[in-house]
Amino acid sequence: MPQEATRTPLTAEEELRSRSVFATEIGAQLARQGWAVFPAHTPEERIRLFAVARIIEQRLGRRVEAVPEDICSMRFTVVSADATHEVGPAVGASGQLDD
Repeated sequence: MPQEATRTPLTAEEELRSRSVFATEIGAQLARQGWAVFPAHTPEERIRLFAVARIIEQRLGRRVEAVPEDICSMRFTVVSADATHEVGPAVGASGQLDD
């Protein structure tokens, strides 16, 4: 059976508003404690929350990681500048690896 495309029951405008509200709420919690957990019961909600993490990144100017914590929630964390070395080497503008 072919997989059906996932659709949100929200209009495009409602989707943008909900992402903005979620980003504000989750961003405030991140600012207070450096992490946040938010419910995500469906694949559509998880997709929405990955997009919310990108919005928060733009607002904070720092990398935000969103990962499933369990079957019904996502955990958001602000990635410290020091953690980028753990993820992998930095690539300079020329494409060369920076030491």
